[in-house]
Amino acid sequence: MNRNKIIFAVFDTLHHEYRGYKVAHSFQKFGFDIKVIGIRYENVQLKGWDDIEYSRVRLFKNLPLVLNMMIFWIKLFFILIREKCTVFYSHDIFPLLPVFFASKLKRKPYIYDAHEFWHGNSQIENRPIAKKFWISYERIFIKAAKKVITVSEPIARELEQIYGLEEVRVFTNLPLKKEIPDNKDLLHETLGIDKDKKIVLYQGHFLVNNGLDGIIRSFVNVDESAVLVLIGDGSEKSRLKDLAAKLGIGHRVYFAGPFPHSELINYTVCAYVGLCLIKNFGKSYYYSAPNKMFELIQAQVPQIASDFPEMSRYVKGYLVGEVIDPDNEENIAKTINDLLNDDKKYSSYKSNCIKAGSELVWENIEDELVKIAY
Repeated sequence: MNRNKIIFAVFDTLHHEYRGYKVAHSFQKFGFDIKVIGIRYENVQLKGWDDIEYSRVRLFKNLPLVLNMMIFWIKLFFILIREKCTVFYSHDIFPLLPVFFASKLKRKPYIYDAHEFWHGNSQIENRPIAKKFWISYERIFIKAAKKVITVSEPIARELEQIYGLEEVRVFTNLPLKKEIPDNKDLLHETLGIDKDKKIVLYQGHFLVNNGLDGIIRSFVNVDESAVLVLIGDGSEKSRLKDLAAKLGIGHRVYFAGPFPHSELINYTVCAYVGLCLIKNFGKSYYYSAPNKMFELIQAQVPQIASDFPEMSRYVKGYLVGEVIDPDNEENIAKTINDLLNDDKKYSSYKSNCIKAGSELVWENIEDELVKIAY
């Protein structure tokens, strides 16, 4: 008997494509044959995907993004039409064009997983030509999808309204269930931090407009009992190091990673307080429910998050931390200091993290996700 097979397409190197991994893992767990098609620029070993079949389209770092996108579209289309499957799956907006045409040619349906809200994406907000192109592009292909899903309730409702869709299902970026490591000193040991120092943690990409400048500036006024650790990588890493040194706190700001998602929790649990302070550079940010928020809850680390709808819904709703204005650097420092010094409040948040962490896991929603392919 032939098994159902689903082909996932994603414009990502897969090194940090945690949602793509979780979705593929769920379909495989429920009996589908699966294959994930991503991209690569170099022959860097991909860690953490050993149990998932994947291939990666070769692109070129020295080419402009528009040329790499065209190469991706062409190569992906020819890969898709050679593959036997029952369903195609487009992770985010970029693979939609070749997925659409392969779907039509092979008469197979496709699912569109909108990772972001492109009508409010900061990357194109001040680029009217690019914004018009991507919004028009999404409009053309979204209605032909068998199902449309996304990452948060506000984005789902916006997509329904804008495109006249009957239903956009929500599958939030919850983490896979994990055992909580006993060793809470690994990050201290790895970075040579004194074990009596409390770690304030940020984990994610180091990119323009993600609020890290303000976090580092605010740390000038944070109690000396704490250090700031930033786990991840990105284009702004060197500049952020220079900023910390310029402010005279280079000795209190540490950089680590990036680490594979399967290993990340070993380092997250070492934090005393986590930061999920995303700035409001468009509705895509304002409506987000980021991975790191749920990863901190799972690791039983109280957090300080942006006072945006979805983050407030979880952080305030489950009483696992504080929500604040991410632009108020003075209040960022004050809120960190409050959690460092208020043992009663901190203990309450930590206890609530333990309760919420058992509920907010991917395994509790994956069976509903898999049903959309039938």
